[in-house]
Order: sequence, then structure tokens, then C-alpha cells
Amino acid sequence: MTPPRPDRRPLRLAGAALLAAALAAGCGAGQAPAPTPTTAAAPTTATPTTATPTTPAAPTDSACVTATWNRLTPAQRWAQLVVVGVPAGGVSQAARAALAKEPGGIILTDGATASTDDVTQVVTSAQATGGADVPMLVTTDQEGGQVQQLKGPGFTRIPPGTTQGRDAEALRGDARTWGKELRDVGVTADLAPVADVVDPDLGTANATDGKYGRQFGTDVATVAPAVTAFVGGMADAGVASTLKHFPGLGAVRQNTDFAGGVVDTATGADSPSLQSFAAGIRAGAPLVMMSSAQYAKIDPGHQALFSSKIMRDLLRGQLGFRGVIMTDDVGVAQALADTPVGARATRFLAAGGDLVLTVRPGDLTPMLDAITTAARDPAFAARAQDAVRRVLALKEARGILHC
Repeated sequence: MTPPRPDRRPLRLAGAALLAAALAAGCGAGQAPAPTPTTAAAPTTATPTTATPTTPAAPTDSACVTATWNRLTPAQRWAQLVVVGVPAGGVSQAARAALAKEPGGIILTDGATASTDDVTQVVTSAQATGGADVPMLVTTDQEGGQVQQLKGPGFTRIPPGTTQGRDAEALRGDARTWGKELRDVGVTADLAPVADVVDPDLGTANATDGKYGRQFGTDVATVAPAVTAFVGGMADAGVASTLKHFPGLGAVRQNTDFAGGVVDTATGADSPSLQSFAAGIRAGAPLVMMSSAQYAKIDPGHQALFSSKIMRDLLRGQLGFRGVIMTDDVGVAQALADTPVGARATRFLAAGGDLVLTVRPGDLTPMLDAITTAARDPAFAARAQDAVRRVLALKEARGILHC
């Protein structure tokens, strides 16, 4: 997700009523080693200038995906489209209520002191409640530096992106180690790496990445190899990577978590900075996280996560991405403050997205209500069905879903 670790403090304060019960809530005691993926994500050869997609289509019509779709109720199907926040130190009451609705996944948050045993217990408990029918995708922000959700006993303290990017060859091995730590506690997808290329003229004035050293570098020649290495190392450990924040947040000053109306006036559909995302797609990253900013040179009328020009035309068409497109956190981001909670989900799906992420578990109900209402329209229902099948296909490919 976008917010760096220190900036999550005001976010946590804003959501204190939701998360305060985390440590007091009970959690299961079983172990939750994640399954070994049955299929590795296929590499691609697309570049930002590719006119025809070369990435294989997602296997959304597999027998397992079809069988799973057919046996799910409409409510269960639409729930697959949402990832909700669960405190890593203990399943809160708010999270437990959301898990009862069987969301497609969870994001582990607030794990600064949670040990590997603590996290394993939380994942086991959460899967028992929310993933009994269709196992959930378990995600977290494990970039490094000030954006590392899990850093209690048993977890390596990961250096920031600016340090990681200095040695791409070593990074693959390091990422493999970090990925194994995630797999061992049941995490199946890391919401990393940051593929943004920070404008060197902005540097630390870039409030999203540069201020915290989240980026691998300030030029594509540095960032692209590091993205490839990070994705490859995580894949070696059996963990899916997420490229973020498409089409890039390296050219803006403000952070969309804390400011509305963030506009990128520099990035275009032919910008060299897109090469770092293309590199991650070629490396096999199965998820891409959308930015919540607007891009004046691509689609000035819509934020990226609500833009079909950016998701369908640029990401899927030009770059050939066929995996799962997800949002950054839409729960407490200031950039979405003027958009009703339910509409944050339906507008994203209608524009071509697949998976909605919110750190606020209470958002699940209004989002599902909005999706259910919108699905009365056949066109939206078809689009939502495609998104569900794409999420299920990801789970099958990662060895999460079995038939």
C-alpha cells in the first residue's frame, strides 16, 4: 500500500475504534504454513511500447475456477473481490465480523511487535473463519525500511528500497529470505515492490516514496533490475509480488493517503518510468496495485484506480498485464474521502479492476451491498464475474485454491 510506516500512525489514530481490540481478541493456536504454489507465474515480454499484449491470458476458465464459481453463492462470489485489514497481533472483533463474510483476502497490519508465532496464530484463526470454503489470500506490506508491517521477533529487519536497489544481484537472494519468512507464517502475497521511479529533482520532496527511501532509485536503469530481482526472489520463496503504484507515484509531491486532489502532470503513456513496471510484469509479478492519483497526460478526468484508460488500455493493453489489478488502501486514504465507501469498490470494478483493498474491516459490508446492487446491471455483473474468476485463478496458480 502507499502509506509508509511512520505515516500509518495518524491512520491508526483515525481508525483506533476499529483496531483497539486487536490484542484483546482471541486467536487460534494452530500453525499455518502456506501451501506450495502449483504453478509459477509466467514471465512476459511486454514493454510499454508493445501494441499487442504478449502475456498469456489468465486461466479464468480452468475447471477448478469454474467449479468454485458454480458452487459459491452470489454473496460469496462478490466477497472474493475484497481484502480487509486484520491486526497481526490478534484478530480484532471488527475483523472477525468481516471474516464471517468470507472476504477474498486479508492484509496483516500493525505487526511491529508481533512474533512469527503470533502472526501464524492470527493467520490460522483468520483462515478458519474466513477461508474455510475458499482459502483467503494473505497479504502484508513487507517492503523494508519504514514500510514493514511484520518486524517482531523472528522477522528480519529489511533495509529501505534505496539500499536494496544498490545491488540487484544480491537483492534476489535477500528477497528469497524475506519471502520464506512470510511463507512460513502463512503470507502468500507481499504488497511490494515499489516500482515507482522517483524524479531526482524531487528527491525527498516526493512525499510518497522519496521522503522515506521506499524507491529503488531515481532512474529506470536502477529500478527495473531491482524490481526484477525482488519479484524473482519472492517467487523463489513461493510468495506473490505486487507492483505498485501504477502508473507511478514518483513524480508527485503529495501522498494520496493524506491529501486529496493529487495530480501527476508529468507521467504519460510513453514515459520511460513505465519500464520498471514492464520489468516486473516480465518477471512474473501476478498483482499490480493502482495509484489513487490523477494523471493529466493519460486520463485527466479520473483517478488511476477509476480509469479504464489506465487499467484497460495502458496496463492490460499496452503492457500486456493479465494478472490481478488491485487498489491501494481505499479505507482511510484522503484521496478517496469524497467517494462513498460502496462506490470506491463499484467504480474500481467497473473501470476494469479486480481486487479492492481496505484496512477497515467494517468497509466490507457497504462494499458488498454496493456490488450486489450494481450487479443487477448485466454489464457490471459480467465485469464483476470476470474479476472474481481472475482472483480465483490467482489463488489456484499460487496453490491456495484446490479442487
